Amino acid sequence: MFFRRIVLLLGLVAVASACDAAASGQGVDPPDTAAVGELPPAFATTEVTAPQSTVVRTTVPLPVERQVGARVAGNRIIVIGDSVMASTSQRYGGEMCATLQPLGWQTEVDAETGRFIDFGDQVLDKRLSAGWDVGVIMLGNNYGDNQDVYRQYLDDMVVRLSPAPVVLLTVSEFKPSRTQVNAVVFEMAAKYANVVVVDWAAVTAADPTLTGDDGLHLTDAGRAALAGQVALALGPAPVQPGDCLSSTFRDDSAGNDKVTVAPKKTTTTVAGTATTVPRTTVPVATTVPVVTTPVPTTPVVTSPPPASTDAPPSTDTGGGAGEAPPAEPATTV
Repeated sequence: MFFRRIVLLLGLVAVASACDAAASGQGVDPPDTAAVGELPPAFATTEVTAPQSTVVRTTVPLPVERQVGARVAGNRIIVIGDSVMASTSQRYGGEMCATLQPLGWQTEVDAETGRFIDFGDQVLDKRLSAGWDVGVIMLGNNYGDNQDVYRQYLDDMVVRLSPAPVVLLTVSEFKPSRTQVNAVVFEMAAKYANVVVVDWAAVTAADPTLTGDDGLHLTDAGRAALAGQVALALGPAPVQPGDCLSSTFRDDSAGNDKVTVAPKKTTTTVAGTATTVPRTTVPVATTVPVVTTPVPTTPVVTSPPPASTDAPPSTDTGGGAGEAPPAEPATTV
């Protein structure tokens, strides 16, 4: 009995000493703290789980077999965006088609100045029936500070294009609110197995020469880099020949329009498998690349969700449809 009391007393003394050390900040490691030179298990991976408001950017090259081109049978691709993407269209720099055509892609760029997220629905209302093997979307540079509205429209576009792979591009974070846009983009990649993310926000953050003084619109090098990033995600098309397809979406008069758009009344959901989505970037192409074995930015996962045949109502209000930002001036690009 005496021995047990001695052991108990020594144990209490040790606990008291440890508590004193913890209170003084000395001698006790906090929970889940790694040894010097190591990372805790929660941070030992380059992958993060969407959504993310704080951007984690890494470089994770992927094998050729995981590129988009290795996952499709055809070579028709529709590219949807605002003026950032429009600057790479045939009526301006022409970099997107010039980069993708040699890889065998038949590319249609439907992009106009000053467009908000609902523009994607307008494009798909008119062009979805043409049949596409891959969709590429970059919308969110014009943003109405309503993450729920943005999420509803982007989710619906992914569903309408499924089961084809959908490449979503993050937007340059020239305003703090654009982190909300990028968080939703990574939500989509976590929700739908056929979504691939090209982290354009990371690319422009790493190389300011790709954008102008506004941190958004592209320089000559930026346009080539944007097309190059898409090419690296796609890889070579499975069939030839490539082509530059014409587009009827060429209206750039909406740059200064401020038109409100209500949230979608109905949404179509498709069961998707939540995954851990790597936020990755690839080397920036500053000139139009001739890609033979390119490396994409994020993996293409098998077992994509089924395609939806429901077409949401058009939100075309004339001019430049979009959300009017309640907290910041509308930036139409």
